[in-house]
Amino acid sequence: MSKMDFITMILGVISFLFFFATIIYSVINNKKHKVLCSLFINEFGFLPGGIILAQAGGVFLTFQKDLFFLFPLIVSEGNFIVRDMKSEHYNFIRTLPSEITLWIKIKYILFSVSIILMLISYISYSLLTIS
Repeated sequence: MSKMDFITMILGVISFLFFFATIIYSVINNKKHKVLCSLFINEFGFLPGGIILAQAGGVFLTFQKDLFFLFPLIVSEGNFIVRDMKSEHYNFIRTLPSEITLWIKIKYILFSVSIILMLISYISYSLLTIS
């Protein structure tokens, strides 16, 4: 086994560990998601249908259910990602204290790291098989 094979294998293992850590982190912080949903319901009287459907999907849709809350935190109002979101919803999410929303950012940072490592592992594996 060459050094590059070993590095590729380690990157693949680390990417899966990050992915599983993300899922575990999401399960641990599910109560915070419910608090966030409760705050939204208290303010507007309803929860968007996409969130309700994603909650019913369990672990399979664990990333989807938080995107409604993540996008206003990372993009500006009027951005194409939040173009269909009402201004009141966008502003409400943006004005929430960071201790209520920080876990969402951490979750997606962990997820992004796992995807990046997985892509690097795949690319290095592809380059190894070509040569």
